[in-house]
Amino acid sequence: MKAEGFVIQNERRRPPTQRALWSLVTLLAWMAWLYLWLPLVTLVAWLAGLRTAYVELSAERYANQTSDLLAILGYALICAVVFAAWAYYNQARFAHRTRRRQGPAAVSLVEEVMALDVDAQEAQAMRSQRHCTLVFDKDARPVVRRSLDRESEPA
Repeated sequence: MKAEGFVIQNERRRPPTQRALWSLVTLLAWMAWLYLWLPLVTLVAWLAGLRTAYVELSAERYANQTSDLLAILGYALICAVVFAAWAYYNQARFAHRTRRRQGPAAVSLVEEVMALDVDAQEAQAMRSQRHCTLVFDKDARPVVRRSLDRESEPA
């Protein structure tokens, strides 16, 4: 019998509890392997001066100055409240609208009919839809119109 016969190649054939158990075992093995490398990483960081920089910047000099940390946390909280309030305001104001402001059309219907070389009904149908895609041939004439409302149809 080959060695591959003892190993399940398809992960999904194993029961979920067995997969979870082996995932946990794999995670623990990786953590142990990284733990074995920790002294070397610490030595390299110490030689690079990272420990000294950390001690000087955070641990010793500012040990009794928690007011700075509280101020930063307060500013972060204020920013979060302002952004949340702005989001809730916009949601309440624009929740049931498809567009924020319905302004005048940039191009008149006659100009659109002439530019796209379609009839007026087709141009009006394109304007009434929220999403519309025109596919043009190499002579720049519309060939197919696609929309979310209807299936593809010739233009």
